[in-house]
Amino acid sequence: MRLFHHLQLIHCGEQNFRVTCGINNCQTSYQIINSLKKHIRRKHGVSYLTSSEGPAQRPSTTNSHDDGNDQGEDLAAELNFSSTPDVTINNPCGSENRSDLLKTFMMMQLKMKHLHAVPGSVINFVTSEILELLKSYNEKLFDELNCSAQKSEANCSNSCLNNVLDMLKRNQDSVVELLLSGSTCNAQYDFARTNLGLVEGKQCILGKTGSKEDFYYYVPILKNIEFLLRNRDILAEVKNGHKQKKDAYMYDYCDGSLFAESELFSKDPNALQIQLYYDDFETVNPIGTYTKKHKLSACYFTLGNIRPKFRSKLKLIQLVWLCKAELVKKCGLGNVATPLVSDLIQLETTGIQIPIDGVVEVFKGTVTMVVADNLASHGIGGFNESFSGLRICRFCMCTSQELSLGTPPNNFVERTPASYDEQIQLIKDDDHMKTTYGLRRNSKLNCLQYFHVTHGLPPDLGHDLFEGVCPDILGKVLTHFIDEQIISLKKINDIISSFPYMASDKSNRPSALLWSSGRLIVKQKAAQMWCLIRLLFIMVGNVIPIGNDYWQLLLHLREICDIAASPAHSVDTITYLEGTVFDFLELYIALFPHEKLTPKMHYLQHYSKQIQKFGPLSSCWTLRYEAKHSVFKNVVRSTQNMKNIAYTLTMRHQLKQAIAFASEEIIAEEVTYSGGHILKISDMPSHQQSIIKCEIGDVSEVYCVKAIHSEQRHFFIGCCLVTNIMNNLCQFKIKRACGIKLPLNTKLQRFDDEWNDWVDISSMELAHGMKIKVLFLGTQCDSSPGSHQSHNPDSDSTILLEESSSCDDELESAVFDLSPATCTLSRIMEDDPFPPSTSNSTQSTGIVLPTLARQEDVSDEE
Repeated sequence: MRLFHHLQLIHCGEQNFRVTCGINNCQTSYQIINSLKKHIRRKHGVSYLTSSEGPAQRPSTTNSHDDGNDQGEDLAAELNFSSTPDVTINNPCGSENRSDLLKTFMMMQLKMKHLHAVPGSVINFVTSEILELLKSYNEKLFDELNCSAQKSEANCSNSCLNNVLDMLKRNQDSVVELLLSGSTCNAQYDFARTNLGLVEGKQCILGKTGSKEDFYYYVPILKNIEFLLRNRDILAEVKNGHKQKKDAYMYDYCDGSLFAESELFSKDPNALQIQLYYDDFETVNPIGTYTKKHKLSACYFTLGNIRPKFRSKLKLIQLVWLCKAELVKKCGLGNVATPLVSDLIQLETTGIQIPIDGVVEVFKGTVTMVVADNLASHGIGGFNESFSGLRICRFCMCTSQELSLGTPPNNFVERTPASYDEQIQLIKDDDHMKTTYGLRRNSKLNCLQYFHVTHGLPPDLGHDLFEGVCPDILGKVLTHFIDEQIISLKKINDIISSFPYMASDKSNRPSALLWSSGRLIVKQKAAQMWCLIRLLFIMVGNVIPIGNDYWQLLLHLREICDIAASPAHSVDTITYLEGTVFDFLELYIALFPHEKLTPKMHYLQHYSKQIQKFGPLSSCWTLRYEAKHSVFKNVVRSTQNMKNIAYTLTMRHQLKQAIAFASEEIIAEEVTYSGGHILKISDMPSHQQSIIKCEIGDVSEVYCVKAIHSEQRHFFIGCCLVTNIMNNLCQFKIKRACGIKLPLNTKLQRFDDEWNDWVDISSMELAHGMKIKVLFLGTQCDSSPGSHQSHNPDSDSTILLEESSSCDDELESAVFDLSPATCTLSRIMEDDPFPPSTSNSTQSTGIVLPTLARQEDVSDEE
């Protein structure tokens, strides 16, 4: 190692530097030291890098530089990524510690490679530097021991000292060799299989093209479920369930009619709910020359037993298979899904056995839904994959002619398992009946006992609304406004670019709109379109004439988006959604009589019934699953290896999942803070000092943070607050720029009239018996003589957050001191939709916590 380190530091920068291998008279020469290492490892075998008794030949340089100080260290001390982890430990007493050291080192390398996507060359370099640092530290330690022994007056013989130093050197060499043994890919795979419960994908043969086999990689879903249920948090989610029993709201699939009518779930409400997802994605540039060649078909699954707020985490979305898209088209989706269906039949009939605290428990389950876009859903269900034929709907028997007339959904014949099976038999007898019924083949998933595609393919909000109906309607309506000179395209784009977006809208801010072929083109991602359709009415609503029918069409669409994307539904909201869709389509036909209704507009008519079956559609749309594609795309970018890409992505993903479950908390319910600094109580206004003294106690300092996050609730500076809901309408406190995101059923009450402005309070339950009380206080007009500035009711607002535990009497509190309001309701209605800049306004204090909350517990990530 010293020789290579010496060459790297001293000679590599010299002009015309080259180094010759010299092993077994090998005359291969290199200018780069790492290339020499790879050459020795590949051409001369493991023995020249691992055997301390191997040949003593050393690489020779072509120049005459030789420091003469090298002690002829063998190449075994140099970096070796080819050896095996079977290392003989000379010191039996330290074998357990050495094993722990090796596991820690291998986990570090696995996390760098699979969690943080660090290239292998960088990992090798970091490993080399760590080992070099370890050797340098030990050498200095030896020198200090020698010096200390020479200066010491203790009677220690030279032989005793030499024995100690020899033992330390042997220990150093064995540790270095041990760590190097865990740097190979095979060693890391063996470690993951043994210690992390790695679930490997298996190769499945579909057929042959000439002499070449056609194959894909399938991750056995039963083993994957076993892997998930070994996690205590996920097991608790499955066994406890989250079916809503307290009120009439629907929050998830388990609150829908399909769950209640299922034979399996009526017997065992905690049976496994498998949600499948299927889609194709490009691994390379979608407009490049290799798009179709490297396009993959992916199938994922999640456990619906997990609550939706945790189920959306990417690490809980598991891989089922990866297959080249051209093979799916050639061999058929049914053949690709055969191993999956076989495992699912076993899950329905015999289930899987999981040992829990010494007792073996059996878990059964079935597929509840297959989430996909419209094209993939029709392919999975065996329906017509062309949306210009006679039958274009997987929910009903609507024809294209009925679609163009905007026929109410009550007049359509709904598809059922019985009618589907009957039609499948008819198309087997007469191939021409495929067009009549809109069916091409029977679905492979219909082999399952508790699942049928007529009740298992929910609509997708992302593709239907935000990438379908919304851009279409928005383009037509804004084109009308521009043609009528109500507003210009330049002004619309200026408003979109300068609007003060907040919170998640900052990352989803819409792009500029384009004009092409005499009409406005609205090209946005689904999240961008959702942001635009929500905020457009604040952006340009002040310039639209009152009573404009085109504007009313947008208002109907906005209501549909709000209700359809809601995380909770009641009977009233579902009924209201059905009526709003009817009004929307009726007005659209009146305003655009020459335009035909699109299939996606027709699908809106089924939303009310589909919500009754599946629960909120926001818990079964494709956006979170599509985000999983980015995991594989990042691997492709980092590896730059397209050879057998399905295998590479499958193995890398499964390793990442094993590492994530072993090293991270999968389901965590906690209150986190972001940003922050210490603030002295004496620097605060007197009325705030009195609040803190009353609620927290006599303290001298508090900790001021920017935001507090608790599950799906976010407390931060700068948003408006919903204070009440009356007659299904929200009441806002907009003149205060306070801001909080609360659930629909939050109860807020006025309990104190002593303050000059207003007071509201809200209590929310958290995990582990924790409760949060949020108190919104209007500030008093007067200020104390010791305060820095005068405060009035319109200058700021104060929020007090108190967190208490049911387990003990300790209290932790927080005070929000908010900046002046950035906009008021009256200002929104003016010609200029944006308020004046508040850059010169009073600086907000932030969110204040007692200093007993340790600073190291505060997260800097929002």
